[in-house]
Amino acid sequence: MISYLFSNVTLDLVVQSDTVVFHGNQDSASSKLLFGKVILKVTKKTKISSLRVVASGVTQFWFAENSIAQYSVSTSGRDVYHSEIIQVLDKTEILLDGKKTPIYLEPNTYEYSFIIKNCGNLPESVYTTYGSTEYSLKATLETSSYLPSITKQIPIYIGRIPYSGPPTFMPDDGPNDILKKFEEKLSVKLNTPSKYYSENQTIDLVADISLMNPNIKILSVGARINEYTTITDIKNQNTKKFIVKMISSEKRNLDSSKQDSKFLDSSEFGFEMVLPQAYKNIQHDIETDVFSVSHQIHFDIDIEIDGVIEKLRTSLPLLVVPNEYFSEMLSLPKYSPKTEPADFELLPPVYSI
Repeated sequence: MISYLFSNVTLDLVVQSDTVVFHGNQDSASSKLLFGKVILKVTKKTKISSLRVVASGVTQFWFAENSIAQYSVSTSGRDVYHSEIIQVLDKTEILLDGKKTPIYLEPNTYEYSFIIKNCGNLPESVYTTYGSTEYSLKATLETSSYLPSITKQIPIYIGRIPYSGPPTFMPDDGPNDILKKFEEKLSVKLNTPSKYYSENQTIDLVADISLMNPNIKILSVGARINEYTTITDIKNQNTKKFIVKMISSEKRNLDSSKQDSKFLDSSEFGFEMVLPQAYKNIQHDIETDVFSVSHQIHFDIDIEIDGVIEKLRTSLPLLVVPNEYFSEMLSLPKYSPKTEPADFELLPPVYSI
């Protein structure tokens, strides 16, 4: 704030998109470009020392585990702390360099475009209680040795759509279902219309229960989405931190006295589960050297049989992907192998290099 009070220049940083999404795994994805520009509004002739843009990314984690000495007779141990800070991205683009040859800007509005090349092996953005991978873009203008620099910083997000097969094929999508049989009790079929979902989307879960034992009474049914995160200490691969976070849940208590013979044949339950919109409330499914994130839908059934209450559970895997999966991947034509040699070589799209 002080820098603006004594400066004749205001600075703004604009990007075409604050999200970079790679297509493919870390070892196969092509680089992608981040386009942006710095806007300078000069109100009085000003000497410019430098104008630069820095793209940076940091992976860090911090957690403790209870450790007991190998030959100790004590059952209690001491906390061993694990932490690391890793610079995963550090790129600088010089837009103006007035340190050797003086640069003076007259009153006007100036735009300086830049392109940041991001390698396809960058780890995806992730945010957890015990660690994160976060990226930012920072523009810095230096005008005078006695005035502080003028800066603006914005967050950048790295996502990935991994391939489930050869790089030329897109990940398959379609109905996601599973059938679980509990011997001599009941069977449950879970179904969702898709395998892939993103932030702020609604998952329509259908659970079809078929009873095998007429003496069973269903007391309650419930569905919940859990997020499973594993943090691995890169210096000791056997040291891990496991985090389980419940994203969404719904439970329904049933009146077992109204469960007639028709109910015993088949009963279907529908759940609408909305994924959070905010970035820090839900993470994408990822697999990096440090972070692993996955999601599952758990369906719980409380039953009573011969006066004994039992809890049954079955699960359905869920893939949480960037929104770009639906805007980019599904709009592309399906792959078909060439049957005849082409007379020319197809160039890759402009966003892959």
